Amino acid sequence: MDGSAPLPAILGTGQTLIRPVQPLDGPALAAHVKALSPASRRNRYLGGVNELSAREIERIVTGHGGRLRAIVAEAEGPAGPVVVGEALVAAGTAPRTAEFALSVADDWRRRGLGTRLLARIAWLALSFGASRLAGETLRDNEAMAALAAANGFDIRTHPEDARLLMIERPVVLPALVAGLAAGGPGARACFADAA
Repeated sequence: MDGSAPLPAILGTGQTLIRPVQPLDGPALAAHVKALSPASRRNRYLGGVNELSAREIERIVTGHGGRLRAIVAEAEGPAGPVVVGEALVAAGTAPRTAEFALSVADDWRRRGLGTRLLARIAWLALSFGASRLAGETLRDNEAMAALAAANGFDIRTHPEDARLLMIERPVVLPALVAGLAAGGPGARACFADAA
């Protein structure tokens, strides 16, 4: 499993489909970000952002030259599918680390969608050869700190910016699975008994 196939999920009172971002998703991503409350946009982008620039949308939907993977969570709205969550994962600056960010629509919080997005980007982090998943959040972003803690992340003060917290954990999957994703030598031995 490479994490790229659509994944339906029943969450709270609605159903979502988590899938890879596609080039035509730009307007839906822009609408999602614009619909977030000002506080949610501040938390997602670590500062004041009202909407995504055309350049940022292009970077997300094209994968930034293979350096970024993005997924969206869609729910059925009155006029068709609506993006209710998004997550990005990119090769990190530290070796074997993937960096992530995510947002969930204000009306879709506390239904498990953030946890589902985190699980999906852990799979995608493997495509970068990552053994650790890392992110940054504003110190006062209690929702993200709670989500991170509930999902096994270590939380500490950012060493370079006191406004931020660093959240980090090993990729939830065992190292042998990371080897599988990269076609490593232990792949066949790992599943020899399952055949």
